Amino acid sequence: MNLRLLVGVPIVGLLGMTIGQWWPGPVGVAVILVVGLLAASSLEATESRRIRTLAVSVNAWVGSQEYRPLQLRGNDAWRQLGIALNALGAAYQRRGDKLERERPWRRELVDSLVQPALLFSGEGRMLAANDAARALLGIPIDAWDLTTVQALGSASLAGAVERAATSEAPVTVDVERGQHDLRAVVSLVGDETLLIIEDRTRERRVEELRRNFVVNASHELKTPVTSIQTLSEALQVTMKNDPDRTASLVSRLGLEAERLARLVHDLLDLRRLEERGPLERVPVDLAEMVRLATAELVPRAEAREVTLGVEAPDRATVAGVPGDLEVIVKNLIANAVQYNRPGGTVEVTIEDHGGFQLMRVIDTGLGIPQQDLTRIFERFYRVDAARSRETGGTGLGLSIVRHAVERHGGNIRVESLLGEGTTFTVTLPSHLGGTGVDVPA
Repeated sequence: MNLRLLVGVPIVGLLGMTIGQWWPGPVGVAVILVVGLLAASSLEATESRRIRTLAVSVNAWVGSQEYRPLQLRGNDAWRQLGIALNALGAAYQRRGDKLERERPWRRELVDSLVQPALLFSGEGRMLAANDAARALLGIPIDAWDLTTVQALGSASLAGAVERAATSEAPVTVDVERGQHDLRAVVSLVGDETLLIIEDRTRERRVEELRRNFVVNASHELKTPVTSIQTLSEALQVTMKNDPDRTASLVSRLGLEAERLARLVHDLLDLRRLEERGPLERVPVDLAEMVRLATAELVPRAEAREVTLGVEAPDRATVAGVPGDLEVIVKNLIANAVQYNRPGGTVEVTIEDHGGFQLMRVIDTGLGIPQQDLTRIFERFYRVDAARSRETGGTGLGLSIVRHAVERHGGNIRVESLLGEGTTFTVTLPSHLGGTGVDVPA
């Protein structure tokens, strides 16, 4: 029992007996009641002050580096309360010390991640952001203590951070931010929130390209396959009823089969060139390769009344895969002949350019409209689809050339004026260590 009660109750009782002797009757009773109420009120006020003092001491632990143990005097109940509160304060301090030890480690973890990552405090302020996150989200290098909205620039991402702060399970959200498709995973780490971002933009575009490729390839394959099937059926009938037409049908059948073979071959070449494996490069004489390819195409050029010319040094060494380089050379020269005009010319030049070889294929052909220049390297894209199919083109040649050039660490440019001709410029490294970093434009 409280000491004040042990002392106060007998005192109030003695006062009541004394007052009863002094003021007998109702007056004495009233006086006793007033004195009792005043005594009870005094005792309650004292206890309230003690509780408020205790509350102030406990609240002082919040935000303090260390807690100060409470010294509670009084009866057994107060002592038990003091023991419980001191145990709670000690546990609170141990947890705080652990979190403080972990904070630098968490920020180092964020900086070490390859993926864009940010760390937010429990109050929603940015504590850390690695270089990848700053680059992706456009956060200045000297910007700190930003809100989630300021740092992320997306209400959806900021909302995911807030949900994760009150959830035990990680929160995953997909958002579009600018030109990027992002997937963010937000989870609690101690009393802080870690957000890791995956940029799925390239993955989405690759998936779209893959779908378009399947559709286009199916369409392109369908044409020769259907023609072969139709010609085969017609041939069966013709052999019985009109044998004189057999030779014509067989010739057309052979052309369609050749077209199908070229398409399949180009698809396999494109698939091989898109693989990101190491290249087994060897020194290749690009000048000799150009001379051989040109000589091979002379009959086709003469048939189209196109003049071929080569201006190259005796030797022009590049580092690459011979088969891939041959694909580049043959495709560009063949296109220059194929899309030329009667009496036109094709000039192939090679020159050394400080560790790189520049090959130009210049024709005086039909030219390419300006609106098509940015798309001619796309798979199955044709400037003149009808003419391309008539001449047996697959629509993959320039796409194959681009992949082969880039895989060798080079680049390819095109300049053209409609009705005046086209120039393709290919830059390839001369040495085995060459990369596409400093390729001249």
